[in-house]
Amino acid sequence: MRPRSGWLLGCVLAPALLLTACTSDHDSAPESTASPSATHRNTEAQAEKRLTAQAQSALDAVTDQADSMVESGVERVSDGVHTQPDLARGVSYKLSVVCAGKGDTEIAFTPTSAGSKKSVSCDRPVVFERFVGKDSLRLDIQGRPGMTGMIAWRINKV
Repeated sequence: MRPRSGWLLGCVLAPALLLTACTSDHDSAPESTASPSATHRNTEAQAEKRLTAQAQSALDAVTDQADSMVESGVERVSDGVHTQPDLARGVSYKLSVVCAGKGDTEIAFTPTSAGSKKSVSCDRPVVFERFVGKDSLRLDIQGRPGMTGMIAWRINKV
């Protein structure tokens, strides 16, 4: 009977020993690291947040956010701004645009008689454009190919 008891004890203890051996050394497992593409996306997201804050801060410093504001936003230069604001015909408005990043963007109104085309450098000077509301006005602010950064913009009633 003795050999049988040893075999039974071995069968009972073997799984416990294997489980302990596989899980007891937590320090020897390699640390999880982010993939290079995930790290790149994280870096881009942090840069976007920083540039958004810079552009928004510059815009807030020089424009009214109270009752006269009609529409406002912050967009990636690569996406651009494309809006058809609901404006009163014949009323004067002021568009304020600031770009933080690298390169230049361009403001364009449709119809072109609503406002002039204007270049905006992405080194954060605020650009202003006054215009008069039309029945169907479209505003586009588009970066040139390869440009990076964030565009903050605001339309206020004058």
